[in-house]
Amino acid sequence: MNNSQTAVADEVERASERELVVNDFSVQVATVNGSGSQSANSVLMRSIFQMGVPVSGKNLFPSNIAGLPTWFTIRASKFGYIARKAEIDFMLAMNPQTAREDAMTVQKGGALLAEESLGLKGVRDDVSYYGVPFSKLTGQLTTDVRLRKLLANMIYVGVMATLLGVAFVEVEKAIRK
Repeated sequence: MNNSQTAVADEVERASERELVVNDFSVQVATVNGSGSQSANSVLMRSIFQMGVPVSGKNLFPSNIAGLPTWFTIRASKFGYIARKAEIDFMLAMNPQTAREDAMTVQKGGALLAEESLGLKGVRDDVSYYGVPFSKLTGQLTTDVRLRKLLANMIYVGVMATLLGVAFVEVEKAIRK
């Protein structure tokens, strides 16, 4: 096993020791306004909904100016709760301006998914960390900067769907819709 595989195996082992939470969580996606993340977030939210889980979403941003921070919260609740939770169970950090602050908002025992180049590995030892080289992956697919942002968003949908146990057939249906 290489270092990357060992790190993933260690994280899976730590995650298996945590309490299992099913269909009752909050996800916060921290991106940059104008990056196309709204569509990706809607795909993830719709995918969860199509699996029969009550879900709601709210886009929060300080302004409509492209390039400023924006946050999208998804609340999934088997009980039908639609209000935002005070706690963030799962954070996706994609905005370099707010990444460290965003990482600190995840509740203990939660999960942090981040663009690997943001350097958030080890920032918290009480959450599960998943670093993904979104920029590197998209750079291998295209040189078009706008398309790279959109591709990174859809890659994070796939990674989050995997980590959350969302059926890929539902993700595909949500994309087509």
